[in-house]
Formats: sequence, structure tokens, C-alpha cells
Amino acid sequence: MPVILAVILLCGPLMILTGLGARRRGQALAPAAAAGLFFPVAWIVWYVRDEHPYRRTHHQNV
Repeated sequence: MPVILAVILLCGPLMILTGLGARRRGQALAPAAAAGLFFPVAWIVWYVRDEHPYRRTHHQNV
């Protein structure tokens, strides 16, 4: 439960700002809400998956 709460607190503002930005750029409510929900999640997954190989490569070269 604390992990879920931490994710919500960390991603919540990004989700809200992404959705508001999409809405302001003229997207309908449903696509703007989807952008607000999925963009932060997709970015976090990409970052976590990309970060581990970077750390391994970085430490091997140092």
C-alpha cells in the first residue's frame, strides 16, 4: 500500500499536467485523460528498462 501511495503522489502531478496540457492543445476530454494516464506510466517503464543496461555498461567501462 505505501508503494502505491508513493507512485500516486509522484505521478499524480505529472498525470494532471499532461492531461491539462493535452486538453489545452485542443484534444477532446477522453484522449486528454488517456494521455494524462498513459504518458507518465509509459515514461517510467521506459526509464526503468533503459536505466539498468546503462548502469551496467557505465560501470563496466569505468
